[in-house]
Amino acid sequence: MKRTLNWLGLLLIISGVMLSVWLVNGNAKSDGRQQELIEAFRSIQATEETTLLPETAEKAAASDSIAGMEGILSIPAIDLEAPVLYGADSETLNQSLGAIENMDLPGEMDGSYAIAGHQAHIFGKYFNRLHEIEVGTNFTFQTADEELAFKVFEIKIVKPHEVEVLEPMDGKALMSLITCYPAYSNEYRLVVQGERVE
Repeated sequence: MKRTLNWLGLLLIISGVMLSVWLVNGNAKSDGRQQELIEAFRSIQATEETTLLPETAEKAAASDSIAGMEGILSIPAIDLEAPVLYGADSETLNQSLGAIENMDLPGEMDGSYAIAGHQAHIFGKYFNRLHEIEVGTNFTFQTADEELAFKVFEIKIVKPHEVEVLEPMDGKALMSLITCYPAYSNEYRLVVQGERVE
């Protein structure tokens, strides 16, 4: 009996080590992929700022790697810098943050733009700390053309079907950050709303 317990204990330790290695490896791959997207996006911006020459092979390769990328969301208060891809389907959200389809352009006055992301995703940060944001928090969204600054003015918890929360507001360039709430549940949506500031 003692020998069986020893083997069982050893098996549990080995399983724990293997799970830890799997998680660390998954996090490293996810972080690496996001960094690649950010670096490719920035290299395209740098090339466009410094030259108006025809597209080079390096620029073309970078363009291919960021196809479907909307920009880079940065929220210093929660140590987040992440690429935002177009679309909020499960495949996109498993890679990064996703811009909800068929909305206004980011930063458009009287318009609404929304970014969705997982809160409790196994690999990567995504919106794991979005619940820590408070009214007054500043964040930026870097597009191919400019860096847009936003300030959080409202935080809501809504049911998944309450999509009217994303409707445009007069006099505001609205950006909403959305994730499931609470962690490990999809019963509600946490919606952090910011308006563009100069």
